Amino acid sequence: MALRQRWWTSALLAGSLSLLSACEGQIADAANPRNPGPGGTANPPPGVEQAARSTRVARLTHAQWVSSVKDLLRLDAAPTALAQSFRADPSQSGFLFDNDARALSVDEALWSAYQRAAADLAGQVAADATKLGKLLPAGATTDEARAKAFVESFGLRALRRPLTADEVETYLKLYRQGPQAYPAMAAFQGGLRLVLEGFLQSPLFLYRVERSTQAADGKVPLDGFEVASRLSYALWNSMPDDALFAAAREGLLAKREGVAAEARRMMADPRARDVVNAYHQAVFDVPRYASIRPNATRFPNVTAKLAESAAKENALFVQDVVFGRKGRFTDLLTSRDTFVNDELARIYGLTGTFTADFVPVTLDGAQRRGVLTQVGFLASHATSIDPDPIHRGVFLSEHLLCQKIGAPPANIPALPAPNGRTNREVVTSHTEAPGTVCASCHATLINPLGFPFENFDAVGGYRTTDNGHPVDASSSPGIGGQKVSVKDALDLADVLASSQAVHECYARHWVEFLSGRPAAAEDDALVARLGRLSQAGQLSIVDLVVEVVTGVGFVNRHPEELP
Repeated sequence: MALRQRWWTSALLAGSLSLLSACEGQIADAANPRNPGPGGTANPPPGVEQAARSTRVARLTHAQWVSSVKDLLRLDAAPTALAQSFRADPSQSGFLFDNDARALSVDEALWSAYQRAAADLAGQVAADATKLGKLLPAGATTDEARAKAFVESFGLRALRRPLTADEVETYLKLYRQGPQAYPAMAAFQGGLRLVLEGFLQSPLFLYRVERSTQAADGKVPLDGFEVASRLSYALWNSMPDDALFAAAREGLLAKREGVAAEARRMMADPRARDVVNAYHQAVFDVPRYASIRPNATRFPNVTAKLAESAAKENALFVQDVVFGRKGRFTDLLTSRDTFVNDELARIYGLTGTFTADFVPVTLDGAQRRGVLTQVGFLASHATSIDPDPIHRGVFLSEHLLCQKIGAPPANIPALPAPNGRTNREVVTSHTEAPGTVCASCHATLINPLGFPFENFDAVGGYRTTDNGHPVDASSSPGIGGQKVSVKDALDLADVLASSQAVHECYARHWVEFLSGRPAAAEDDALVARLGRLSQAGQLSIVDLVVEVVTGVGFVNRHPEELP
């Protein structure tokens, strides 16, 4: 019987699909006041931290599938090649990250790819005594007893909760069908191969399903295994480990201190570094660095590897601040310590001997301060010849202030030639002419945030003149509802680092990233609290993450999600 027919006709899959149908529900519907979207209730009580609406069945992202399969099967290497056949997931407009549950679905193409991957992996493991041995619990004597022990232990890890007696029996039925499905294999291995295929294709593996339904005090507390799953996919992008399963089983995740202890343990694990890096890559728009292509005539000493070097600097800088120094968000905006190779050292004007290897350095405090004065941000928000204050300003508005800028009108002409003018003068005349459609956004929101970076050229090198004229980097951007006068990018970095609105925006992004959904009105109280604490220097970045995952909204669901 074909794999597709075997699995789709099994009682196991039918029961799983029935569960998903019962609890998925609606997500966002701005036109329906009873279902106001990812934010839940339209007007939650001010100052009260609550759970927001989200889907109860969040499909694993492709990255989460890869890491989950590696950990579940205890493989030496991640099955990245198998996931390359998965069709790409769509991005959600206005959402920085790739884990928005609203965009994650399973269509026919992806389902077929899951089937093929499950068959491939199950075949590899069942036919390899060493790989299979890593998954088999000890103690049982008969094949039937060994199969049952395997179903219970492996099932706990695959579905991320203990199996019910009925589920165990259903998987044992698959095991008993294995010798007929794979007559060329030994009966025990053939049975386990079919069981592995079943688990790897189960919606309860492919989706993170939250089944708790008992509401209390206006929220639905998640059970220990559901909290464990939220923690592991938020902080590791993978399934829970044995210690996290034990904490769930022992009831430790029912209390805030238990969740906090596990979160801190997990943040100390190397797997958290990849997650922290992924968050900051999105917030700092590091994928844009790949577009860095400076004009070779204007910048003859810059190589084709500048984009790669800039991305590596950003990753090393973030890892050092977060994990090396146990630093705060303020440090990301103001620190002069970073990592450079020979090419970056030239751009930064550093003296000494440098090679292709990255080494720690301290940059000139009269020129550099924080991630916004590093080469990556500056060169990726520039043309091939000139700095780009427009896109630098839009980035700050949207990524650091959480102020969305509307799409520009169509058919905007390119910037004119300088004709002896500075870059700032060209941009001003082109975008701030009184009475034009552009002036309303550029003169008040965009340009004032971009002009302080005019001291930096198209590759991020420091300059004091532009086209023969002194650089004017002064500005009065609106930050936190107030206009603030700054003389240059260093001034701006300090203002941003001292603004509660900026710290709140950074916290809001963390809530979105760790929860896999857009921020909602119910998150406002938590975001405001974290913004205050972060701005006051009372939270490291690790502390801030722990506060999010121990918050009311992370360990509970909104009651409107009940079926």
